[in-house]
Amino acid sequence: QLMSSGADGLVKLWTIRTNECEATMDGHNDKVWALDLHQDGSTFVTGGADSRILVWNDTTKEVEDAKREEEERNVLMEQRLSNHLRFKEYEKALEIALELDKPRQALKVLSAIIEGDVQKGESSMSTLRSHVKSWPVSRTAQVLRYCRDWNTRARNSHVAMLTVKAIVSSIPAQQLATADGVPELMAGILPYAERHFQRLDKLYTSSYLIDYTLLSMGNLDDNVAEDYSAWEANSKLVLPPSQVEGKTQVGGSVLVGKPKAVNNNKDDEDREDTDEVITVGESESSSSESDSGDE
Repeated sequence: QLMSSGADGLVKLWTIRTNECEATMDGHNDKVWALDLHQDGSTFVTGGADSRILVWNDTTKEVEDAKREEEERNVLMEQRLSNHLRFKEYEKALEIALELDKPRQALKVLSAIIEGDVQKGESSMSTLRSHVKSWPVSRTAQVLRYCRDWNTRARNSHVAMLTVKAIVSSIPAQQLATADGVPELMAGILPYAERHFQRLDKLYTSSYLIDYTLLSMGNLDDNVAEDYSAWEANSKLVLPPSQVEGKTQVGGSVLVGKPKAVNNNKDDEDREDTDEVITVGESESSSSESDSGDE
């Protein structure tokens, strides 16, 4: 590797084999005229036209160790996030998604939280408001930044608007106005919100076409009720007998049943009545015709 200093006040570390700059160090305000490396190879000194002498230490190992620890921590947190989503522990999953700075997972969790509140019959913002009140200002600005990006698509605008409403209804407006970056984020949310509301107004206006069509067809509910009342008044409703002797005709089919034992004291005329055919339904056959059907 090779160290270099220049008139731009920058000190650079180069890899000779690849001709790539590995690191750039900016500590001088003017030209860097002198550079010397310590014998241990981990420290060097620079001097510049700004009358400053700087001592630089090699922190490559510390940076790599910190990066490795951060990667291990992210893997562990992602596994915890997946477990919380699997077991529908959305409140804990939301905090992990925000901590890992994963907007897509946060959107998924917020949608699940809102749907869960609606299914329970509660307000769609009851759980969101409890989370918003516990967030610091930096976390609130982070969520608003997500909402600004989500709101650019109509598919995600509903969740974004509910989240923004939960924030502005739970945190005082004065606190939001003085927070760093929040006014700019709200200004970015407003144009798309107005566009979505205009789209909803057009859909609501177009829905009147359905009402007009139904009105032109007439009040279907009242007509159905009147027709049913007229049919019920003119129809002869016959309930199926609980106990049938002989043959019973149901819907055009003949069901043959076993006749009951007849008392010996009855005459032949009563015995012939046991072969009577009973018609269930709207049958207008006279009783005389049914009595003559002896087999």
